[in-house]
Amino acid sequence: MSEPYKKIVIIGAGPGGYHAAVKLAKAGLDVTLIDKKYAGGTCLNIGCIPTKTLLDHISLFEHFRESSLKKKLFSGEVSINIDSLRNYQAEVIKQLTSGLEKLFWKNKVKFVSGEAKLISDKKILVESKGQKAEIDADEIIIATGSSPKSIPTFEFDKKLIVSSDDVWNIPKVPEKLLIIGSGPIGIEFARVFNGLGSKVTVAEIKEFICPILDLEISENLVRSLKRKGISLKPNTASKVLSKTEDKIKVEFISTMDSQREVQEFDQALIAVGRSPNVENLGLEKAGIELDLQGFIKVSKSMETSKKNIWAAGDITNFPQLAHTASTQAKIASENILGKQKKFNGELIPSCIFGYPEIAFLGETEEALKRRKADYKAGRFLFLANGKAKASGLTEGLVKILMDNNTGKILGAHIIGAEASNLIHELVVAVQNDLTVDKIVHSIHAHPTYSEIVLEALEDCLENNG
Repeated sequence: MSEPYKKIVIIGAGPGGYHAAVKLAKAGLDVTLIDKKYAGGTCLNIGCIPTKTLLDHISLFEHFRESSLKKKLFSGEVSINIDSLRNYQAEVIKQLTSGLEKLFWKNKVKFVSGEAKLISDKKILVESKGQKAEIDADEIIIATGSSPKSIPTFEFDKKLIVSSDDVWNIPKVPEKLLIIGSGPIGIEFARVFNGLGSKVTVAEIKEFICPILDLEISENLVRSLKRKGISLKPNTASKVLSKTEDKIKVEFISTMDSQREVQEFDQALIAVGRSPNVENLGLEKAGIELDLQGFIKVSKSMETSKKNIWAAGDITNFPQLAHTASTQAKIASENILGKQKKFNGELIPSCIFGYPEIAFLGETEEALKRRKADYKAGRFLFLANGKAKASGLTEGLVKILMDNNTGKILGAHIIGAEASNLIHELVVAVQNDLTVDKIVHSIHAHPTYSEIVLEALEDCLENNG
């Protein structure tokens, strides 16, 4: 049975926008996809894909260098060719954007490069190449993404004070780099620039480095970063004192005892989060409500306060991740097609890339302690795993938090090689309400990193807390 004919307009061509566009076009709907910059959004062009290209190859180089210097497995000098790395990065982006454009063409998605603004709940004004046009729509999906936040005294100038949007393709390698914020973006760029030879300092105003992590994983991360020579300053506020043509002088203020310290840097990267792109969209005219933090309010079906307008991705108040956006967009699309789908914001895995990778899902042990949950913690070290020993990638552990009463997983936390892949066994388990006892009876191949997950799960059943 064919779907009723509808005209769909999607604003934003990142992971949320393009997944929705292709899905709805395949169902036979008339789809127009609008973006003021480029197909693929931040993730494909200046975010996830470019940075992971850097991190994967820098991590590979570091592993090779360690194998050469410490294990004496290889001989001869090797170094990173930054120009070649940039060129390879550009080629990866080009191939993926080209593939996306072919996908649009194949499925008859009309892609418009221009700026979109809602005139009403069923009409959009598009300005492209100096021309203006109005487009009617039966259903609208807003997926405009987010932009880096700045902080007082650290206003972006794209030279001395920059965001991740400015340095994704390594325009330069500063001798001394300050990174303010130790979330995933801050940690990943600390690893990138450290690997390229910068002396990196990470300042974090909160008590712990990467405060979204389970504390045990954060402590492992701290040890790893310090081994690489990265300087860490938790409990530290930062303030610009002065700028010259090529230097920035920063004052650090301890939030513990108010002690002050002044240092000079060649560049400061601000990585304190991202703000939703909701400005100049005409949301008020369409009757779309925002929450107190400026995000678009959505229901579990991804519908906004206006019945025919939907939202997905960084403009909603959920973890700002590409897979959040694509999942929300698919759910919105299913509901436009008459299905009854709901988004579960509690089942979103998060990852931090570079070596060792970090991946996590669900509650931290600290959160369980605060709510006095009855749980068991199971752990297993990479160091004790055959595959990790063979590969030489022995940093880290897997940590599983199990509900004592139901035997189900409350939280899963991994730091180590392939963490971003290992987490998905646990995502499937949590989503399908599998108990730890059921998972451990699944056969895990040997020798693999997946056996570390298995051992941690088995430890839950043996460990009394």
